[in-house]
Amino acid sequence: MNDKITARQYTTLLVERRDNGLVIVTLNRPEVGNAVNTEMGIELLDFWTDLVRNHDGLRCVVLTGAGEDAFCAGGDMKQRKGMSEYDWRHQHEIFEQALWTMMECPVPVIAAVNGKAFGGGLEMVLAADFAYGADHAKLWFPEVMIGILPGVGGTTTLPRIVGERRANEIILAGGAFGASEALEWGIFNRVCSAKELMPAVIATAEVIAGNAPLAVRQAKKAIHEGLQMDVRSALRYEVEAYNRLTGTEDRVEGTLAWNEKRKPVFKGR
Repeated sequence: MNDKITARQYTTLLVERRDNGLVIVTLNRPEVGNAVNTEMGIELLDFWTDLVRNHDGLRCVVLTGAGEDAFCAGGDMKQRKGMSEYDWRHQHEIFEQALWTMMECPVPVIAAVNGKAFGGGLEMVLAADFAYGADHAKLWFPEVMIGILPGVGGTTTLPRIVGERRANEIILAGGAFGASEALEWGIFNRVCSAKELMPAVIATAEVIAGNAPLAVRQAKKAIHEGLQMDVRSALRYEVEAYNRLTGTEDRVEGTLAWNEKRKPVFKGR
């Protein structure tokens, strides 16, 4: 994997690179519930941009928060107190770019929701490719209670996951909900105890990291882009994604290994 991913020194993030192509990024402001201030927004934008530009050897990303209390409590409201309209919008633009770039990550991003995910924290969960949650996790969009709305993807991603009527209730009524509801509504793929959460996420990430990397990337792209299209266009896009894989060394190796009943050695080419 490109060493640039871990060469940077961040103040609000912890980044761990593993030899199997797995990267674990931890939001690291536990004293304020891992709330996102301007500095964290800039560092998240830098981190995701680096992954998009320098992803050689990258197989999967896990996103979590420091401590057991919070994944991310949303925007740092203490920093926002007294902000001018210009400063508020400028900060929000940083947050927007960071989340949009996260969604452009070429490999799967798994959110390990180790505690409360409020506002922008919940938007990060929704922007991930899928999420596992701790059984004590609490999720909440309180924005309408303070005169704004979930504006870093929340009104776009949430209804696509839970449906329009459920999203209306969650966002407009502003009520918090727990891990069991998040699982039932499709926000979480699995709920674990706090102790079991990271081992479960890492186990899934390692399975993904062991699969053919080009195939994983193309499959992720076909799913995401296909959902934005009509069915016939999506089917054609899927075939184009498929055809890009038939001439790869990994496809040859995967087929050979399957027939020889051995574990394939994928090289990403």
